[in-house]
Amino acid sequence: MHHLQKKSPVLLMVDDDREDVYLTKRAFCNHNKELIFKSVQDGAELFDYLDACGEYATNATVDTPSVILLDINIPKQNGFTLLERLKSADEHCHIPVSMFTTSNSPRDVSKAYKLGASSFICKSPSAAGMNNIAERFCAYWFNFAELTGITT
Repeated sequence: MHHLQKKSPVLLMVDDDREDVYLTKRAFCNHNKELIFKSVQDGAELFDYLDACGEYATNATVDTPSVILLDINIPKQNGFTLLERLKSADEHCHIPVSMFTTSNSPRDVSKAYKLGASSFICKSPSAAGMNNIAERFCAYWFNFAELTGITT
């Protein structure tokens, strides 16, 4: 049986809270040593990254995300607006987006799925909780689910 060569998964986190980004990166990279973890702070930076524009224009190493972790409460355009933009863009709509937020409001959960989110995850304030999320997330998205761009 021919095995496809697996590329390292790329996780792109959209969040302006540097502490959340740090804790998430630490937990996720501990669970998946192959993981390429990237982060941007807002929608403008997200689309610059995805479209290799702005500060990413000369960066030949922009890795297409396997999954995007998207916070709801970010400056300028909120996570729902960005989710809608991602899902209506032909070149980005295939990328799974997991809402990753402190909110557990049923209204937010419902809205996220209506707009095309692949999952909705509540952030944990504790390191142990984040490790638990990272373990399950990595097991599902990077070992179980089929993703575009992971196999070559």
